[in-house]
Amino acid sequence: MKFTKLTILFLLLLSFGGFAQNKETETLYRQYAAATSSKQKTDLGNRLSWTIRSSDPDSALDLAISALQLAEKENYEYGEAQAHLCINLAHAVKSNYEIGLEHIDKAQAISEKLKNDSLLAACNLNYAGYYYNKSNYSKSIEKSLAAVKIFEKLNDQLGVMRSKLLMAQVYQLKDDLPRAEAVLKEISSVPVNDVKIKVTILHTLANIYGMEEKYEEALALDNEGILLCDKENSPYLKSPLYDNMANCYMYSGKFDLAKKYFHESLLLDSTFSNQKQMADTYLNLGQLSLMQKKYTEAIGNLQHSISLSKLKGYKQGIYQAYLLLTEVYRKNNQSDSAIVALKTAYKYKDSMINASTENKIAELETVYQTEKKESQLKLQQAAITKKNYFIVALVIALALLTSIGFFFYRKRQFTDRMHVQQEVMKQQDISTKAIIEAEENERKRIAAELHDGVGQLMSAAKMNLSVFEHELTFSDENQKKAFENVINLVDESCREIRSVSHQMMPNGLLKSGLASAVKEFIDKIDSRVMKVTLYTEGLGERIEANTETVLYRVIQECVNNVLKHSGANHLDISLIKEADGIVATIEDNGHGFDLADKDNFEGIGLKNIISRITYLKGTLDFDSKPGKGTVIAIHVPG
Repeated sequence: MKFTKLTILFLLLLSFGGFAQNKETETLYRQYAAATSSKQKTDLGNRLSWTIRSSDPDSALDLAISALQLAEKENYEYGEAQAHLCINLAHAVKSNYEIGLEHIDKAQAISEKLKNDSLLAACNLNYAGYYYNKSNYSKSIEKSLAAVKIFEKLNDQLGVMRSKLLMAQVYQLKDDLPRAEAVLKEISSVPVNDVKIKVTILHTLANIYGMEEKYEEALALDNEGILLCDKENSPYLKSPLYDNMANCYMYSGKFDLAKKYFHESLLLDSTFSNQKQMADTYLNLGQLSLMQKKYTEAIGNLQHSISLSKLKGYKQGIYQAYLLLTEVYRKNNQSDSAIVALKTAYKYKDSMINASTENKIAELETVYQTEKKESQLKLQQAAITKKNYFIVALVIALALLTSIGFFFYRKRQFTDRMHVQQEVMKQQDISTKAIIEAEENERKRIAAELHDGVGQLMSAAKMNLSVFEHELTFSDENQKKAFENVINLVDESCREIRSVSHQMMPNGLLKSGLASAVKEFIDKIDSRVMKVTLYTEGLGERIEANTETVLYRVIQECVNNVLKHSGANHLDISLIKEADGIVATIEDNGHGFDLADKDNFEGIGLKNIISRITYLKGTLDFDSKPGKGTVIAIHVPG
């Protein structure tokens, strides 16, 4: 049954991550669970993977792989490219850069085939991230600038910010702090809701302040970032903030606090298997041990950092660890080891930063700035041309003024006709409302008379008969049984009157609302005749009384139709209150009917259902085939 399957899938999706999701993520999970087409499921799976990659990379990877399989099956190439990029990002969180690179290459090939600029820009940005993590800074800048150009062309402000943020991180690692700070201030002036961008800006700026020995300012930014991570439930992003705080405490001489926050960072990174970030933390622990003159401990931490950095191809980490190891060996009077470590450090530095790479970065920046100025000149020339065209257009506009007046007159006529039609529809609504209200009032009157009038009389009759039973003397056992049958008949009549009066005026609806009334109604159905299941969500608060009443009557009519005509033995009913209204689904496993046969819609019951939903400005959809059961889907705006 459709409803049950969707519910199970939604619960499975919610169990993907070990962390509570924010409202946006929960909404995406619901949409993903409800998606019916492969294309829609692919797009939502990719979007979910991208959203949760920092908080739950394993689930993000599963979602992206599922999206890729769906896209490949449907030959949906745009979805395939997006899935490959999401797979890369999930692997990047876990420092699996080489595995991720294969997926960027595949996404790039598809993007070039489709000639899709947004995909090409995303591929460039993913390449830039890969090269950043592999300490190839000139290639990272090159790919970032390529991404910026396309994002600017597409007017994608968020894409431009992500690309420039990565460039600022490269400049910071290269100790070009003024340039890094200038880029950060440029992008931080633009309002953005992306928590990863916000936290990364705060972290990178805090790093710069720390390097400039502005420890109080750096710690304030780190604390602001941690509060944001807690608010948005992004634990992965907290690790570099803890690491920077620990550095500030370390260089301020607060070694215990430094060690505490280094271990906090290490714990988070090990949770996500982020070995690159773990390498940085062990490097910093080596520095802390050196400052405390714990040389053996420092060597152990630094060698661990080198092992992790080599495992992930992190040249910057290897260079820094060997450079620090040189100082440890020197302090520990191990001169030969110090010389070997220093030579190794500079070998890795030369592979990352040399005159060639520095010139390449400067050249790329110059080309970008030149192209930007040329673009601005073209915009100025276009403005002048636009002004000339405006003059010509003004002349033409004057010539067309008479024609515009004529069209305005015709439009006025059309508007008047529309107003008349709207008034007719309004009167129809008033008439329908009056009919429904009159019908409901009559139900209430009859229910009250049955309950308070006939019901009370029958109850009194039963009581009197019960009294007579004790006063009468019966001639034989048959006569006594006949009298008891009369009492039972009166008792059954009392129950029937109560049942009819409650159906006409349901107590559950009066007391507790729609969900309670529907439950009370279906509880009266004999499970041996038909098993009925009810699922409700979001109906804790009362909705508008008229809507409750109309929806109850519609559901009541639908259930009665199923009992009378469908031959079903199982019925699922769901009532869900969403942000934009109420969704109701009634699904049976009966023999169904042919939707193309208009005679199936001529019954009074179905006409009543359609008219009531139309009155509520709602929509009503039927899904049925002979032998396949029937699904009725109702949406009423709230």
